[in-house]
Amino acid sequence: MAYSVLGSSGAFWGTPKVLESDVLKEIAKAKGKTVAQVSMRWVYQEGACMVVKSFKKERLEENLKIFDWSLTEEETQRISTEIPHGRTVVGDVYISDKGPIKSAAEMWDGEI
Repeated sequence: MAYSVLGSSGAFWGTPKVLESDVLKEIAKAKGKTVAQVSMRWVYQEGACMVVKSFKKERLEENLKIFDWSLTEEETQRISTEIPHGRTVVGDVYISDKGPIKSAAEMWDGEI
């Protein structure tokens, strides 16, 4: 699951790196889409589910406009290889000695 796919730049733990990505900007311009749409489309095409939010109706509507187009294999490859990927939330906040999961490592398959 992809949470904060746009980086949550407004949150204290967030980062603007996604929305400032030159690769995503270039692809978005070529496709007539926003950087956010390109980012969300990549997540969708990778087969992951994502959690997105907005307080603005226009952005919510914009977020839904990722299903009537697709990224080329070349664009997908560029996003996959030229942009650093990582986790914003590692998962350690979900660990409890009383719960079934004892370490954050147990929640991941080793891939980002």
